[in-house]
Amino acid sequence: MLLKDKVCVITGGANGIGKGIALCMAKEGANVAILDLNDTEGEKTLNEIKSHNVKGLYINSDVTNPESLAEAQKKISSELGNTDVLVVNAGISFKHSFKEVSDEEWKKVIDINLSGSFYTIKAFIDSMLDKKENDRKSIIFISSGSAFTGGGGGVHYTASKSGQHGLMRALAKEYGKAGINVNAIAPRVIASHILDQLYPDEKSKQELIEQIPIRRIGYPEDIGNLACFLASEKSTYIHGQIILMDGGRTYQ
Repeated sequence: MLLKDKVCVITGGANGIGKGIALCMAKEGANVAILDLNDTEGEKTLNEIKSHNVKGLYINSDVTNPESLAEAQKKISSELGNTDVLVVNAGISFKHSFKEVSDEEWKKVIDINLSGSFYTIKAFIDSMLDKKENDRKSIIFISSGSAFTGGGGGVHYTASKSGQHGLMRALAKEYGKAGINVNAIAPRVIASHILDQLYPDEKSKQELIEQIPIRRIGYPEDIGNLACFLASEKSTYIHGQIILMDGGRTYQ
């Protein structure tokens, strides 16, 4: 079990990619806390986490609210212990052209996707630094291939994910020597509620699949498997990297 007894925290963990990561980590023996605003899906996912005979928590928490995140961190530390793995996953997207993006929508996407990443790490970093001398910990950003291509969820989404890459690299430079590995996974075309919003009909999804060399969309467990590897002792020399997961689509 790659993550036995580690404490793993996933924002946006109630469904989609976040849920896939949470369940993969639970299968690998981790005690998992998920943060989300969807209580119904959060409780369902929590039950699935616990079915793997590990500890779990669901906390209603808003990544744009530092106080909410601070309270979540205190609860996790009290019930599970210090955080070993932090997965920065919470995000939203709207598929609009540049002229269609309102000031309000721009702010909302940046607030959740980019500022939310900053607030999340700030809330948990002290817990991650409180560790044994040779203990390695891990921060994993779930960004997007849109940061490479400029396509996907619109200019605000692309800008927010590009900002995550800069934040990730700066943190990698600062905290590598403190025993925290920092990396990003950049998915493209993963089955999730965001994909359904952007491509609501089967015809548009099929057109996407035809652009992917392996001829399938990705699944949350694909991202989860890589996240588990990055969170494990098997990947400690991977640091400050952005790993594109797209079935070969981007650079074919």
